[in-house]
Amino acid sequence: MRCGVAFIVFIAICLAGCTIPLRCESDAVLGHAEDSSALDGRLMRCSALGPKAAPDDPDCQSAWAEARQRILPPPTGK
Repeated sequence: MRCGVAFIVFIAICLAGCTIPLRCESDAVLGHAEDSSALDGRLMRCSALGPKAAPDDPDCQSAWAEARQRILPPPTGK
């Protein structure tokens, strides 16, 4: 009987330990999600322009540069 209670307490502690870090991380992601949605909108607009018009559009060029900065790390000096 004691083993069953100890097991339930152990599982409850494990679940609490897993949800606390997830909850804290989601708050930080929400602040970045607004910036992402604006960038996503700009990238979708560039995609709708097509391959001939988009490369000449300055907004598309800046959106692509911003997307590259988010995905790729900045180059380090040698």
